Amino acid sequence: MIGSLQNLMEPIEDLDVLVTGAGRGLGRGVACFLGQVGARVWIVSEIESELEMTAAIIRKKGGWVKTRVADLSSESQRSELAKEIKSGSDRLVAIINNAAVLERQSLQDIQVDSWEETLKVNLTAPVFLARDLISELLEKGGSIINVSSQAGVLGFADQSAYCASKFGIEAFTRCLALELVGSRVSVNSVTPGLKIKPTSITDKDISILDPKVSQAWADPISLGPAFHLLARLRGGVSGCRFNALTLAKYIAEYGSELTVRELHTVAEYVVPGEENG
Repeated sequence: MIGSLQNLMEPIEDLDVLVTGAGRGLGRGVACFLGQVGARVWIVSEIESELEMTAAIIRKKGGWVKTRVADLSSESQRSELAKEIKSGSDRLVAIINNAAVLERQSLQDIQVDSWEETLKVNLTAPVFLARDLISELLEKGGSIINVSSQAGVLGFADQSAYCASKFGIEAFTRCLALELVGSRVSVNSVTPGLKIKPTSITDKDISILDPKVSQAWADPISLGPAFHLLARLRGGVSGCRFNALTLAKYIAEYGSELTVRELHTVAEYVVPGEENG
């Protein structure tokens, strides 16, 4: 097949994938899906009970999982996480930067500490985890997937810090993709495209919510095929933004044996000049 993605991909079965913010929501869904398809999943969250719940789901399905409780706003804890992965993984092939915090505040109410916390978790952590682990990916190829949001494309009232961090993620994704042109490392961003549990809602919060509210949220594991495909990329398609729901539906209809052009067609954003690649 001309321009086939298969020439730019490899299986991730029995290979290592890092998923941050995997204690709940999208991160849990993606981690569980990747565990089901055979990846060795390293999951990170600040809340141990939520992290163990994700791990239990993966293990119940026969998957391999390694947990790490970490505050990604902490430079020292990020550094320790990177060291543990380097020493303990057989081969890291994908980093999924999903962890995020969201605190709604107007400009008049916003505080320095909450602003800095949001930027550290949502933007600084992805940048420096990529820096600390990029050597693992460059050696044999890999993929970096930065979870973005419509907040990284549009602006929303009372979400200045969150939107700034997600706009930053979009910029970082494109800059790093340009830095790595010619390598076997893909760097792309993904927006969920599905009504899932909001970033700021914990499992504890859900227990006291009106069931009608939580029942309206879709199961994020349905987006797993999109992340699975992108995690298998080894260069060639990079600097793009994908809507996970759109991509997952496309895969369900046409399969994952796409051409580069077809994948670019599905993308929300493609680096100028690459649209017909």
